[in-house]
Amino acid sequence: MSKPKIYVFSNVVGGGDGPCYAMAEDGTVVGSHYCSNEQWAIHDLGVTSDWHHEEYRAHYPDGYEMEFVPVANRDAHASLKAALELNARQAAAEAGAS
Repeated sequence: MSKPKIYVFSNVVGGGDGPCYAMAEDGTVVGSHYCSNEQWAIHDLGVTSDWHHEEYRAHYPDGYEMEFVPVANRDAHASLKAALELNARQAAAEAGAS
């Protein structure tokens, strides 16, 4: 049985200085970090380190897989796009509820 994914990606065109995110496949942002470039996100958001995993385990207590998505591939990555769409729906629902 496959485990749910957490996608780590930069939100900066060109992958430079700026916010990077860890997003669960259900669209929930489970981690973020301001990185000097997208390569630091791999470590800072826990793909190759133990950083942020307590938050990830809280969201997916039965386990998860990490996947780094380079900013150059972000818009073409179908699974990340689906997570981003779910995130947008969550934000719209929250905005409508307030």
